[in-house]
Amino acid sequence: MNEIVDILKKGGVAALPTDNFYCLAADASNESAVNKVFKLKGRSNSSALPILIADLSDVNKYTINRPECVRLISEKYWPGALTIVLEKSNNLAPSISAGLDTIGIRIPNSDFIRNLIRKLGSPITGTSANLSGTMPATSPKEIELSLSRNLDFVYKDLTTPGGLPSTVLDLSTRPARILRDGAIKKSELKSIFKLHKLDLI
Repeated sequence: MNEIVDILKKGGVAALPTDNFYCLAADASNESAVNKVFKLKGRSNSSALPILIADLSDVNKYTINRPECVRLISEKYWPGALTIVLEKSNNLAPSISAGLDTIGIRIPNSDFIRNLIRKLGSPITGTSANLSGTMPATSPKEIELSLSRNLDFVYKDLTTPGGLPSTVLDLSTRPARILRDGAIKKSELKSIFKLHKLDLI
């Protein structure tokens, strides 16, 4: 793990296994590293990148103007397959949010990734390890076919389970909105919001 942390601290990009797919991990506070992720994926710089954090306390570091329901939702679904969109702080690379004042943030259900983030001392980019428009990679072999020669590190020893991507829930708006259906069903989230007399569309 120390080797990976050193690579990320120097502005490198690594393909790492998360709880569902491999991600392209870079230091989310390093502007040049984040721009490298956009370039590697062939991703438009008008499409924001999500970040992965290690602990609930990290939410306070990297977001602002949080609604009261953030703690309720995050404590129920994190670590796990829910990405929450909130207003971002100025502790992140400017380009990561593609000109928006919000950021998608998630705690993955992966001890390896959470421990790496703690050692790095910064969140990492959590976008899937694939060229834009292609299927997310679940194995090093899939990464090698398209990205590996341009990466600074590829974690070789694991295949991830794949499945549905994280559900994306926007809590920066009133009412809250589901921006992407995924592993957590909209009906389940609606039930939670209704139970606590909160609005969700």
